Amino acid sequence: MNLYLDASALVKRYVREEGTDVLVRAMSGVREWSMCRIGFVETARAVARGGRRSDLAEVERDWIHFDVIELDDALAGYAARLSIATGLRTLDALHLAAALSLDGDGVTFATWDARLHRAAREHGLRTLPAALA
Repeated sequence: MNLYLDASALVKRYVREEGTDVLVRAMSGVREWSMCRIGFVETARAVARGGRRSDLAEVERDWIHFDVIELDDALAGYAARLSIATGLRTLDALHLAAALSLDGDGVTFATWDARLHRAAREHGLRTLPAALA
């Protein structure tokens, strides 16, 4: 299984908040972690604001273990179409497009953003958590 993470999910690995335990268990239970390149920027910013300086160093160390989906013309075009069709914000649409560009059968999309979670499910992805309030 491949676990695609958006920043709302990955930040939980470094900053203790609701969902941290679920996320840490999920990350330890899969072989592959994926994220769009922009997710590194989002996560680093969020961790720097809510965590300790050492947490940011851990983000940088972990990043080498990710399958990074690069932002190119095709992904940008796909994200633009998704954004228009779903009403997702730009970065959320990029995350969804990146996850959908992977082999869909083995992808679980981790997000704690309600709109992105709903869009991922509507596009046939398994989600973590399975449901959001």
